[in-house]
Amino acid sequence: MSLMQWSDTLVLGNERMDETHREFVEQLNALADASDADFLVRLDAFIAHTEAHFGQEDQWMSEIYFPPAHCHQNEHEGVLKIAREVRERVAAGDVPIGRVLARELAPWFENHATTMDAVLAYVLKVGPSAFVQPPSGEAAPASHEGCGCGPAAAEEQNASSIAAS
Repeated sequence: MSLMQWSDTLVLGNERMDETHREFVEQLNALADASDADFLVRLDAFIAHTEAHFGQEDQWMSEIYFPPAHCHQNEHEGVLKIAREVRERVAAGDVPIGRVLARELAPWFENHATTMDAVLAYVLKVGPSAFVQPPSGEAAPASHEGCGCGPAAAEEQNASSIAAS
């Protein structure tokens, strides 16, 4: 049974991003549909895809002036951290926690793609002038403590979501 269906709401108008997102949905569904015996292999494939997927987006954000990069990258880091922790538990025989991860990632991804990724796709299309640039020679702020999206907030939110399942 598939967790997610690809739909027009997930199409962001950036061909490379949209293709990677289609692959993410396929990988997530393959993970959800995997037998217990194949689950770890599917989880490893999902993590490898997700590392490359997030790495590409992180690279795009680093190449342009993108003020919300810190929040976006923190979400990526939090998801990968949890996926790797779950992988260790699945390798030790706890496949049910892996299934919880897959279930929780479906709504997370839909929200992430239609909000954070949509902004990134827009800025990649129209150019970084969509944001007010800092004065010449001045770097964008690397961190915005207290904005609710720092590493601790992202990890807390992701851990709470999985723990509640």
